[in-house]
Amino acid sequence: MSFFRKWYTYQKERFPLTTYGLYIFSIVFGTFCFATESKNWIMLIPMFIVALLQFLMVRIVDEFRDFEEDSKYRPYRPVPRGLVTLKELGILGGICAVIQIGLTAILNPKGLLYLACVWIFFVIMSKSFFIKKIVDKHILLEVALDELLMPVLVLYLSTFVTTISLKLIPFLILSYLGSWIVEIARKIRCKEDEETGVKTYTAVFGIPKATTIVVVLEALIMLMQYYILGAKYLVPILALYVLINIPNLLFIIKENKKLAKIVGLLANIYLILVYISMLVKVIG
Repeated sequence: MSFFRKWYTYQKERFPLTTYGLYIFSIVFGTFCFATESKNWIMLIPMFIVALLQFLMVRIVDEFRDFEEDSKYRPYRPVPRGLVTLKELGILGGICAVIQIGLTAILNPKGLLYLACVWIFFVIMSKSFFIKKIVDKHILLEVALDELLMPVLVLYLSTFVTTISLKLIPFLILSYLGSWIVEIARKIRCKEDEETGVKTYTAVFGIPKATTIVVVLEALIMLMQYYILGAKYLVPILALYVLINIPNLLFIIKENKKLAKIVGLLANIYLILVYISMLVKVIG
């Protein structure tokens, strides 16, 4: 297999740029709209690049972290089956880090300290916060700790367009809750799609409870969106929440494969729309 074909296949299976790119850009766009002081839209480009690379680095670290488990239970994945090697992924991660440093040093020198904070937290996270045996037994604790990376990343992204202050707190909370939703929704499955050795939220909690967690988290997101945007946007905020959650409630009642996929898809769509709604902070 050619070099380009190999990496194209890897991204298609493990880091689909179309799907991930849209979600990551929405985070960057929301961060820009909420935090910007200069309305210099060109800054969206470097912000998107460093964010995309950070998400890719998370994927790469997960490949290292999950290698033994994947080899045992999911040998069809790119690394266990030999499509790419851990060494190659390590080199790719190093390239990502160099690009992040370069862009930040040139365009946002004050952000280097915050980039360092992202990496420090990232390294600690990759070590399962040095309590691997504990987090492995408590799936929600693992999510609570891992998803703290999102507000740290958003704080770093904000330095491209604003001075760090307490005004960012509501958006940091929103980003943290949003990261929870994506993580949980992507691991919601119907019973026939559960795999041996794969710890999904539906396997741990059952379909009704796992899906209810998503519904509740989206309600919290709705409240944060309302707090940020104000009362005059209450109707569209509430309408969006209700529409998104109709399939979620149907999945609790009627458990099937199609609805399971819709739950994950709608979670991403909901967050993308919430982040894009921050545009009203810029245009009034």
